[in-house]
Amino acid sequence: MEAILRWMCTILLATLAVERCQSQDLIGPSPANQGVLRDGTHTLTCSKSAEVTDQLSWVDDTDGGGILMFLGLTPISSADKYKNFAVVSNNAEELNLVINTAEVEDDGVYICQIAGTSTQQQVTLKVEVLGSPLEITPMDGDRVTVTDGETSNIVCTATGYRPVVTIEWYHKMNGGQESQITDGVTQTEETNPGDSDLFDVVSTLQYTADKGYNNGELKCITTGQRAAQSQEKIASLNVQYEPLVNVQYGSDEVKCSSDANPAVPEPSGYKIIINNTDADAYTPECADGVCILALKVDYDTDVRCNATNDVGMGTDTTVAIPGAVITTTPSPEPTKTTKPGGGDKDAISTDAGPNVGAIAAGVVVGIIVLAVIIALLVYFLVIRKGNKTKNSQGSELKPVNGSGGDSSKPKDRPTPAPRNSKGDAHDNEEGKKKVKPNDNPDGLLYAQLDHSNKPARNSGNGNNIIRTEEPTEYADVKTFIV
Repeated sequence: MEAILRWMCTILLATLAVERCQSQDLIGPSPANQGVLRDGTHTLTCSKSAEVTDQLSWVDDTDGGGILMFLGLTPISSADKYKNFAVVSNNAEELNLVINTAEVEDDGVYICQIAGTSTQQQVTLKVEVLGSPLEITPMDGDRVTVTDGETSNIVCTATGYRPVVTIEWYHKMNGGQESQITDGVTQTEETNPGDSDLFDVVSTLQYTADKGYNNGELKCITTGQRAAQSQEKIASLNVQYEPLVNVQYGSDEVKCSSDANPAVPEPSGYKIIINNTDADAYTPECADGVCILALKVDYDTDVRCNATNDVGMGTDTTVAIPGAVITTTPSPEPTKTTKPGGGDKDAISTDAGPNVGAIAAGVVVGIIVLAVIIALLVYFLVIRKGNKTKNSQGSELKPVNGSGGDSSKPKDRPTPAPRNSKGDAHDNEEGKKKVKPNDNPDGLLYAQLDHSNKPARNSGNGNNIIRTEEPTEYADVKTFIV
């Protein structure tokens, strides 16, 4: 058992020794993958620790054969591939491999090794070729023109590159952040017809345009090269779209404006239509991007504004209300629109018209007030009629200053005597005594009923007046003083 443990310890120590040698005794080229431009010069570095007495060597292992090129400063192989290779050293611990005027054939895997040992470091070198500047098609000047909502094929071409590069696509809104486009991208590669060592790469983007990217950027860029700097091509996005129309009514005017690319021609591109009747279509007067039509209405009237550019027609509608006033409301920064021939214009944004909700609320309040007035009138009429009816039901009047007792049976009281035209008292019916106005033992105030709505007839004695019908009652109030 002890023998097995000793054997395992020996193996472990040997492994650690090799690792120490590889990590401390030899410092090979870094990074492990490097590139050099064709016709350029590139240096692969390698060094050893001072304790290592063996020489450094360089081996070509591109085809797996392990060809020894240099042992120390001494060239070993005379192959044509190495005619532009050399080694340089500033001290005994250093041996650097220099490739001058690099050619495509210089691609390969190279190993720096401590001679006579297995201690080594390898590096893969790629000779790169930077091809022609990228091209984007179709392109008009520095702009790519597309139509909102439509899909277009846009192509980016990289010609004469080595190795094969990958082309990526990016876009961004005007003033926005850049984002990569990964959908709708296809790439093809083929050998350059003028140089079989080089490649032509074509990337096709199926781009669905969005008007939000108008005046933004579209970019294609190369990736996959180490020595060569990535190449890119940037184009301005010209996204065309049909007009976004805004129409308003107020102050006896119809105002119409639009945000469009290309801009709507003025005034021929605008039509204002009244009551949705094409026969009532008018061309407004336009200035500074706003078109105006004078229109005075006496009742609510439908108004529509049509605006047409090369992409299509946009429309907006409103209701012209008599006496309406256009009120400008705060709005986001208007979209910039590109006019034919260049130049930008700010779209106008205003409130759409009068406050219909406020008008409706006013009507409701008016109806409620009118209903309350009618209810009050009905109430007073009913009360008055009731009082009138009550006063006509009977001829008996109660004393207004009565002092208790059964009011339904008035006390016995003197009957006021009829009076002649001189104010003298007449005889009463029994002719037994005279009653004067001050004969009032109760001290009460009484009323004598006089039915006078029909012609009177004389009783014959010239003193008493007798009336036969009593539909209407009149009260003659007399004061008796005790």
